[in-house]
Amino acid sequence: MLREFGTILDDISQMVDLIIIGLGFFFTVELYRYKNAIYGKIWEQYFLIFLVYILGWIVSSKVHRVYQSRRFMSASLETKQIFKAHAVTFAVTVTSVMLYQPTLMHNRFVFYFEAIALCLTLTEHLMVRLILQAWRSIGRNTRYVLILGSGKAARTYLDKVKANPQLGYKLVGYLAPKRNGLEIPYLGDYSNLQTVLALKIVDITVVTAPLSDERIKDCLELLDLMGKTVTILLDDIVAKIARSRPIDFNGLPMVAYDSRPRKPWHELIKRSMDVIISGIGLLLISPILLLIVLAIKVSSEGSVLFGQERVGLNGRIFKMYKFRSMVVNAEALKSELAHLNEMSGPVFKITNDPRVTQIGKLLRKTSLDELPQLWNVFTGEMSLVGPRPPLPSEVNLYDPKHRKRLAVKPGITCIWQISGRNEVDFEEWMEMDAEYVERWSLWMDMAILVKTVPVVLGRKGAS
Repeated sequence: MLREFGTILDDISQMVDLIIIGLGFFFTVELYRYKNAIYGKIWEQYFLIFLVYILGWIVSSKVHRVYQSRRFMSASLETKQIFKAHAVTFAVTVTSVMLYQPTLMHNRFVFYFEAIALCLTLTEHLMVRLILQAWRSIGRNTRYVLILGSGKAARTYLDKVKANPQLGYKLVGYLAPKRNGLEIPYLGDYSNLQTVLALKIVDITVVTAPLSDERIKDCLELLDLMGKTVTILLDDIVAKIARSRPIDFNGLPMVAYDSRPRKPWHELIKRSMDVIISGIGLLLISPILLLIVLAIKVSSEGSVLFGQERVGLNGRIFKMYKFRSMVVNAEALKSELAHLNEMSGPVFKITNDPRVTQIGKLLRKTSLDELPQLWNVFTGEMSLVGPRPPLPSEVNLYDPKHRKRLAVKPGITCIWQISGRNEVDFEEWMEMDAEYVERWSLWMDMAILVKTVPVVLGRKGAS
């Protein structure tokens, strides 16, 4: 995960270490009890050692930067920092205990505790490192980066990325007034920005050109309009930007700004809710899913599930699943029914679509056809709440302002679903999604989920 969420990761990592050190204390007490055949309570006798060690670790781990990003820290350096932090903590603990209660040092308890705490924390850190590296090696937690600029600053940034493959950054190319020998694809001048964003997945745009350049200002306006995250390599003339946040890119001072609210803790809770609710939901409704499968299988020919390519976060293509509610050749018949489309803009909707099967009508009216999307939520391609994922053909017809809805993960329900759905025209729909992106919070998601229930039960706007 990127260092935009560094504060959360630091806090979680430190809490895990404190819990592990606590477990180390428990194991040491039990080991010492067994080794010396001691009966009764001995916790109180050694709790002072534990308390001093915990306080010492909190300070020492901060001083030795144990919790800095694993993306920028090698395994050997992380091991070295952990050893140093434990060594200082051990020294502080021994000194404090000897001054306060010297008799506790006679039985070597503190030495056993130090060895176990060190082994446990070191093992945990290395295991987390291996898990994160494996996660990135299969293409997850990858960020696609576009560079604006081609000078010395661009070269410096490129060298940093190449020297740190563990970062999980993939450079899609650079835009500049002219080609400048960077070993990544040259995508044209700044006027090509809109085309590049439409054709490629771009999670972060890095600006290495002077902000005083009018063309860069135009690019920043377009990126803001489309809801993109931008990081800027700081120079002497960088301006103070609203909603900016400093980023330390392995020694390079940078600043990022977002055209939407960034609430790391809310985002972490949102993802946790997605996994828990979708996972439990799939288990609880499995009998209903089975009944729907049987009904579709008996009533019409073809597969039970309908998988369709949709556009997700920042242009990622994924396959969204529904229960099949149409005839098998529905996509082939779409062009013949184009004149019946009731929605404005690049969206196709017909109230009484002749392609829908009898069981499909019931599934659509009750929104039961959407249930397989809980799997898309569980796997992280979608969220419970977010703009509905569009078709690639629809996205190709979007204006830049419509692309702001792609700046967040798509969802099963959003403002549009609780505001009339098919009764809302395309432009109003896009404005609702833009409002969601700009105003998002965890509480907003919860409110939408609560309001979705009566909408689904009342079949409002469904077809």
